[in-house]
Order: sequence, then structure tokens, then C-alpha cells
Amino acid sequence: MLKMRLDGVEVPKRRLNDRYHSARSGTLEVVETTDQGLHRLVKLARFTYGDSGKYVDTLFDVNLLWYRDGRMVLSGFERSKKDMLFCDYAQSWLCFVGTEPPPMPEGR
Repeated sequence: MLKMRLDGVEVPKRRLNDRYHSARSGTLEVVETTDQGLHRLVKLARFTYGDSGKYVDTLFDVNLLWYRDGRMVLSGFERSKKDMLFCDYAQSWLCFVGTEPPPMPEGR
């Protein structure tokens, strides 16, 4: 999975999958659950990665934008917590289905 935005700001296409913004391998799960903060049903995408699923990224109100040739883009919003306050911001994930992410470009 490769995040296409950082804190809601689009990552320029030339910077996608460079050494500072590389794709991660992991497991993707899409579920529908009740969100206590939003007080409604929400479709979530959870991406688990790291040693034994140590890290989890969550995308709320997830929508499939497109799927082609083993790649798909999911859009929604992410939630971060800073100083006991929540901030929601737009996010899109580029996912590589059934394959490893492409290797990081050399020399960048």
C-alpha cells in the first residue's frame, strides 16, 4: 500500500514510491462497523503491516475508485490524534493486490 496524501496534502506523482515515500507490504481488510465518534455505520479499510501486524492504518468511509491490473485506489479519510484532539483529513491509498509493491527507484 502506498499513501497518496500526507496529512491531506497530495503527494506529487514524481514523489510516489521514492525513497522518502515508499510502499509497504501488508494485509488489507475492508469491513463495515459502527463508529462511536460519527454515531453511524462506517465502511473501514484496515491495512496491517510490520512485524506480526504491529502497525495498522485505517481509512474511514472507504470507496473503491478504480481497480485494474492488480492495482486499486481506495479513497476516504484518515484520523489522527494530537494533543487529545482528533483531526480528519482526506486520503487515498494505492494498493497492489496479490503482488509485492514495485521496488524503490535507484538513485533518488
